[in-house]
Amino acid sequence: MNRLYRFAILCWCLCIAVVHAHAQQKSEPVLVTATYSNQPLKNVLLDLQEKHELRMFYLGEWLDGVQVTQIFQEEPLPSVLRKVLATAQLTAILYDPQTVVLVPGLTSDADTTESQGALAGAAAAKSGNNRMVTLSGYVIEAKTREPSIGAAVLIEELKKGTVTDGKGYFALTVPAGNYTLEVRAVGMVADKRRLQLQQSRILNVELFEVSNQLREVEVSAVAPDQNVASLEMGVARLNIKEVKAIPAFLGEVDVVRSVLAMPGVTTVGEGATGFNVRGGSVDQNLILQDEAPLFNSSHLFGFFSVFNPDMVEDVTLYRGGIPSRFGGRVSSVLDVKMKDGSKTTPIVSGGIGLLSSRLMVEGPLVKDKASFVLGGRGAYPGLMMRYVPNKSVRDSDGYFYDLNAKLSYTLSEKDQLMVSGYFSRDSFRFGADTTYTWGTATGTFKWGHTFSNKLFSTVTGVIGDYQYGVSAETPPNNFTLDSDIKYKLLKADFNYEPTPQHKIGLGASSTLYDFNSGELKPSSEQSSLLHIKMPHERSLETALYLDHEYILSSKVSASYGLRYSSYFNLGPGSVYVYNPELPRRESSITDTLHYGSGKLIKQYHYLEPRVSLRVALGENSSVKLGYNRMVQYIHLISNTAAASPVDIWKTSNPYLKPQVGDQVALGFFKNMQDNSVELSAEGYYKMLHNLVEYKDGARLLLNSTLDADLLPGDGKAYGVELMVRRKGKKLTGWASYTFSRSLRKVDGPTPEEKINNGSYFPANYDKPHDFTMILNQQLSRLISFSANFTYSTGRPITYPESVSMVGGLLMVNYSDRNQHRIPDYHRLDVALTIDGTNKRNVNKVSSWTFSVYNLYGRKNPYSVYFKPAYGGTIPQAYKLSVIGSAVPAITYNFKITK
Repeated sequence: MNRLYRFAILCWCLCIAVVHAHAQQKSEPVLVTATYSNQPLKNVLLDLQEKHELRMFYLGEWLDGVQVTQIFQEEPLPSVLRKVLATAQLTAILYDPQTVVLVPGLTSDADTTESQGALAGAAAAKSGNNRMVTLSGYVIEAKTREPSIGAAVLIEELKKGTVTDGKGYFALTVPAGNYTLEVRAVGMVADKRRLQLQQSRILNVELFEVSNQLREVEVSAVAPDQNVASLEMGVARLNIKEVKAIPAFLGEVDVVRSVLAMPGVTTVGEGATGFNVRGGSVDQNLILQDEAPLFNSSHLFGFFSVFNPDMVEDVTLYRGGIPSRFGGRVSSVLDVKMKDGSKTTPIVSGGIGLLSSRLMVEGPLVKDKASFVLGGRGAYPGLMMRYVPNKSVRDSDGYFYDLNAKLSYTLSEKDQLMVSGYFSRDSFRFGADTTYTWGTATGTFKWGHTFSNKLFSTVTGVIGDYQYGVSAETPPNNFTLDSDIKYKLLKADFNYEPTPQHKIGLGASSTLYDFNSGELKPSSEQSSLLHIKMPHERSLETALYLDHEYILSSKVSASYGLRYSSYFNLGPGSVYVYNPELPRRESSITDTLHYGSGKLIKQYHYLEPRVSLRVALGENSSVKLGYNRMVQYIHLISNTAAASPVDIWKTSNPYLKPQVGDQVALGFFKNMQDNSVELSAEGYYKMLHNLVEYKDGARLLLNSTLDADLLPGDGKAYGVELMVRRKGKKLTGWASYTFSRSLRKVDGPTPEEKINNGSYFPANYDKPHDFTMILNQQLSRLISFSANFTYSTGRPITYPESVSMVGGLLMVNYSDRNQHRIPDYHRLDVALTIDGTNKRNVNKVSSWTFSVYNLYGRKNPYSVYFKPAYGGTIPQAYKLSVIGSAVPAITYNFKITK
């Protein structure tokens, strides 16, 4: 433990030295003339530091017992260091001519300084040298031993590079020669070294953390020109450092709220569960946490997300250009990767807030091979509700907690194993009676194997259970209603890179579902309700996919892929047969078909093509075109604007067909000011088929003939997304504007099966205008200020337009569906972060965050509802604001490294 502690001190000292070294760099090489005869290595290094004004960083115990006998005459410093350190098996890394760090066991070519190498490498490339070699390896963070995801690996002479994947792995195939390699990552000191690449080799790179980067905001964790140079479009990547800089509700860092700041992403209102992407509903987003699908992304009705920010490593949102390895939803993919945990140093971190707290512990199990990470959160809003004057609020209560655990083990240089688990529970009671509960449990197993530097694979298994329900305690209507979704997933992915111009991905997956649509139980003998149990629905979803990315030239690249998916609705189950000449309803049932266990009820097959094309317009700009088809076989059945815990999920069957989405997109991307400013403009058009809509007065819960109340519909969504980003040292952030429409149409054969006479009408989440600006200003070394402003058009709503008297009863006549809108939404949040780190004890990092959510107290309406008015007039309208005032918060965050 003491050794780890001192090594951590060494890393921090290096970071500080690198910051000061920029002002003292010398262009002239250091030449050494000296004679050492059986001198201790420690004395030799001290002599070199004194005579040549060097800074060297190492642990003294590395030098014990090592003697040096050498004679040097005007010899370059890298060569001298290589020779004196050979016996100690140490490597010298020169971060600049006067700063040297010694690292044990690190493969490095830092001692190759001759300029002839660069000329040789460039000449080899220009002459068309046909002998190709491959450089591959892993980039890791030296202090934590975790993979550095999205690190840029660049060959300067060839102006060629790549980005590390989710395991920190990279591979580059280039002509044989000598080159300059640079590796860069967010918050880390860039590693620059000379390489002699005469044959294929493996090179693992360790990056050291820059201490002052902990308080900076970085917008991207990929190469600086990734948005221009890559084939990706409609993709947003967020590093957790950036997520933590966005002002949050009650001081709780929130991944989902940061996603809402991206163009094309909206929500129906404050406290709403889920999010909407490019005109899609909340169930059309595939949400993954370490490959495990989640059916609910929120705690406490949307005020908190399910992702513990301390556990998150990387967040990627695919709005378009979705790779073929993803499927099962028609709008987007939110891929959240959790951190692996430090393999060298025990770390404790967490935060304490007014309504929630969190704690995470990570560290090595077997040094440099195995690590663990455990994280937990809890929220206790019920404590504050007791002091609210309103009695119904005082009688309400709520809480949530979640637990994450992950174990990572390096079995060998070619095999890596990961096991993770997640468990959460939510409970919220309105008033003194009705209680809503929901929770998720998942387990993930992942095995990664490297066959060669060109081929590697990943096998993943997931088991999950999502439970949700509602209960009431007041007789005679006291009851419990419980539902759940169980699933088992198994998939295999292979990645093959035969040449630098070709990248191939292929794989297969299978998911087995078991849907329990609800079981109503009387909670006492005095209850007047009957026991009702809906039949389970079982299904199997399988898929095969193939992707190929091809670089045709330095200016043109393309990728294309195909996903073949199948869906099997399985027994036991019953299917009602309806009279085809009448609208489907209970009275039109003519027969019932029964299927035994495992028998095939209905089968669907679809081809899902994906295509992307990139054309470079210059070094700093490009145009991209893309098309993808997505198919969704499971459906969220909800006729409310926002999803609620009692909404049910249903499998595709003979009457409920899979949803199909076709999207085409065109984008322009440009970088300026040395990639510190990014501009993008994307336009998209999406067609949707087999959407789920509802008859007026549809009954969704415990309905054995639910298919009769569901209406198939079509939809279209289109829009333009504009965005500007700034990356820098002190002022960072972005601004985005989206114009979009999301329309639906239900045009059945009878008036009962039409909505708005078969014409297009706005979806519940249609918001034509959306503007977001996020800024972070580093006021000083210890203080930063951040602000978030958002504006959007009010969502659609159906208003009453008149009343009439029929048979002595007052009847309200409503407009066509969603023909009016609630008032527009806008909000400003601010936060001030003060770093409380004691610089004399760099093993402890702490900060205070003071934030105000909804600074100017805007009473944004979540909904508009109506109360009856006497005298035959139109019912009176009332606005419901979930948060109608400014909400201040204070949070203390800490991180302790032993």
